[in-house]
Amino acid sequence: MAVLVAALALVPQALRAQGVSSVHDPSLEIDLHGTITPEKIGTYETQTFQMPDGIQRMEVDLESPGFQKGMYVTVGMFDPQRYRGEGQSRFSISTVTATGPYMPGPLTPGTWKVSFGFNYVAPNAHGEYTLHIHLSRHLDSAHYAVLNPKPGWYMGDLHSHTGNTDAVCKSQSGKDVPCPVWKLLEAAASQKLDFLAVTDHNTQVTFNELGEVQPFYDKLLLIAGEEVTTVRGHANVWGTIGFLDYRTTDHGFTVNDLFDQAHEQQALVSINHWYWPWDGRCPGCGWGWDAITDYSKVDSIEVINGYHEHGSWFTPPPGNGIPLWEQLHARGLRPTGVGGGDEHRGGEQLPLHDGVGIPATVVYARELSQPAILEGIKAGHVYIKTHGPDGPELLLTSGSAMMGDAIEAAAGTTVDFALSTNDSSGAALRLYLDGRPVASQPTLADGNATYHWTSDGRRHWIRAELVDGKPGDDPVVLTNPIYVNWK
Repeated sequence: MAVLVAALALVPQALRAQGVSSVHDPSLEIDLHGTITPEKIGTYETQTFQMPDGIQRMEVDLESPGFQKGMYVTVGMFDPQRYRGEGQSRFSISTVTATGPYMPGPLTPGTWKVSFGFNYVAPNAHGEYTLHIHLSRHLDSAHYAVLNPKPGWYMGDLHSHTGNTDAVCKSQSGKDVPCPVWKLLEAAASQKLDFLAVTDHNTQVTFNELGEVQPFYDKLLLIAGEEVTTVRGHANVWGTIGFLDYRTTDHGFTVNDLFDQAHEQQALVSINHWYWPWDGRCPGCGWGWDAITDYSKVDSIEVINGYHEHGSWFTPPPGNGIPLWEQLHARGLRPTGVGGGDEHRGGEQLPLHDGVGIPATVVYARELSQPAILEGIKAGHVYIKTHGPDGPELLLTSGSAMMGDAIEAAAGTTVDFALSTNDSSGAALRLYLDGRPVASQPTLADGNATYHWTSDGRRHWIRAELVDGKPGDDPVVLTNPIYVNWK
């Protein structure tokens, strides 16, 4: 495990900010300076700067002596047409999001005004202030919240919805109304999740609210996500607040172009509930782009979708999304298997064991941050608790390799695979080699088992499940594979 942690620490930070350049552009760095004197108390001072064309995000930081030294200065921002907000000493404004009380929206080229308010200056106090303004032509932030700096297993849900699109819950008087974002977040917090991707359909509108409330949810990482909903299928994208074009067709702009667009924004792509039926109950929900899909551009497959809403017209079939996942491995691809609760009721179904966190996706990450969680998913360091957060863990390793990693084994070499679980229900362990159950299944003893396998020198993949034996049930927990001789 120490080797693994060290390796993870060296993972390239390609999933950091969208397109952050290592080349410094002085024209995008602006400093405004001024003095603070007692004569300025109760007045405003205006300075200006020029906003270039094509800017999508600005980061602003006021450096001043501060209230503790008797000099309290505020920052009001005005673009060429309108007032954008006032009151903070450190904030950001982008075309999609902004730190409250500042307002998001286009960063209009032209002359911007900054109004410095001298709310209080103590007698005989003298100082200076500098307003640092960093402009970016990229939308996503270069800095992300880190809720826990330690490496480890983090549990969350990668598929959820609010009333900004199609989530519905009961109002105070019992009516079905669009479900507010806070209902979903409170439900996720009640499940003790470490992270939640909010993936409303074809919209950026949710992102600003998530940014505003992230400081409150300091134990629940909120990941930028979107369920890109096309006329022939749905795909989750995690890791960008940029626009994603859902208008895919058979020719011209296809789903493969959509995947490229997402990757250019340093995001991950996952195909959702590919097996859903095509009829009037959920038009276009199943994956209808199979004939033209370049699956090498797909980072993960939603192998377990948790949409089991009480009274629903549809329940996922046995196997859920596992058949597609196995088919892609047979083609030589390595998409990560993930789960998604597909919450649409703001937690109202949780007493019925449906909703957010069911299933729960567990990711090994170097820290609890959006880039680190996405790195862990991309690497395949994932297992899925299909019954939710209270389900058992299941870890599959081979030496220092864990699920998602690749190992080499020459023909005739014996490879040991170790399995461990904290399950106490008596669920049976099942190992799958190349998608088929191994001939002689290992037996758990005190939550541990070892599988001795002799390599033939060819390419294989091995994964594990715990099954409860109930007909038609999904596994209780399942791992991603370890890959052997995968070139």
